[in-house]
Amino acid sequence: MTTLYVDSSALLKRVFVEAESPAIRALLRHTNGAGDLLTASSLAWLEVWRALRRSGAANVASLVGRAFAGIAEFPLSDSVLIEARRVGADGLRTLDAIHLSSAIAVGADCVVTYDERLAESVASAGIAVLAPV
Repeated sequence: MTTLYVDSSALLKRVFVEAESPAIRALLRHTNGAGDLLTASSLAWLEVWRALRRSGAANVASLVGRAFAGIAEFPLSDSVLIEARRVGADGLRTLDAIHLSSAIAVGADCVVTYDERLAESVASAGIAVLAPV
């Protein structure tokens, strides 16, 4: 079984229509159907919820449900937050460090992200990166 960690940039493409939306939807549908584990940290839930509220979208709860369909929530823990202090390059942003340390903690085989700085840090940590187009 493969474990894919999905960050907020990818999850938002499930509900906002963007050029990559069909590709990310297909990837997540295929991966989920194959029985692989799709996961995202609790941080992603917060980021997606807040992004949808900022957008002025109606029925945010329903959209959050669509964004996270088939995604298991990986809770933030003290150990993830402690590792986030140390992981990645010095220039890695705080929330990206939390995503990276979460992906490491869950044993992700791959991280799905459209965030270039996070993708670079993930690759440097020896984890595969996907950004379907």
